[in-house]
Amino acid sequence: MTITGTRRRVLDVALECFLADGYEQTTIARIRKLSGTSNGALFHHFPSKEAIADALYVEAIASFQAGLWDLVGRKPGSLREAVRGAIAHQLTWTEQNAGLARFVYARGHLDWNSPEGAELAALNSGLAAAFREWMAPLVRSGEIRPGPMLLITAVVSGPAHAIAQRWLAGQVDRPLTSFVDDLTAAACAGLRPNPPAGAPGSGTPADGTPAREPARPVPARSRVTLELLADDGSVLASGQASAQLSAPPAEPVH
Repeated sequence: MTITGTRRRVLDVALECFLADGYEQTTIARIRKLSGTSNGALFHHFPSKEAIADALYVEAIASFQAGLWDLVGRKPGSLREAVRGAIAHQLTWTEQNAGLARFVYARGHLDWNSPEGAELAALNSGLAAAFREWMAPLVRSGEIRPGPMLLITAVVSGPAHAIAQRWLAGQVDRPLTSFVDDLTAAACAGLRPNPPAGAPGSGTPADGTPAREPARPVPARSRVTLELLADDGSVLASGQASAQLSAPPAEPVH
């Protein structure tokens, strides 16, 4: 087995062990045994189990970011095209690399003071700068409300992360990529500037006073669904109840 082959085999076996047994329960001795690697060869590449996990984490993020680099290499024609491209890549990568995605979510983050943490920080910094430049024309044209990159990233990728984690946990029974269009619409709505007062859809008259919402009919009955959730978010039990509602008292006439 070559040096490159040894490293690859150790990482592949470690991922299998972390997913099957959990990080804490996996020992470096088990990784060495299952990978068919000698102590000297394994420790030549990785001084510890944590170093193996950190290397896997950086490799996963670099793999994910490779698709984003391809995306920023193309000038987006519109806000929707830009947002849809980012979300579609995020969900497609997760579907195609479910094991790595599970590991990344379970690992959470790296020690930024470690060599791998510094490597990851450099990867993130370079991509963030490229995205700012990529999105600058959309900000200048008024399609995106100006704001910090952290907030823009959260609006675009945050909901997709939440759905991806439920899909990886087996709580979503439809393809992950089937959510692309709905998530794109929500993200675009969150990034666009608020319309000026008096403009259609602003909900505020031109004089700046809040518009009075029209009265809504009060339903006669209400149905409530209750769910008992485990720590991992899975539903342990659920039930429904209904109740008679009374109309609110009439407002006095002045």
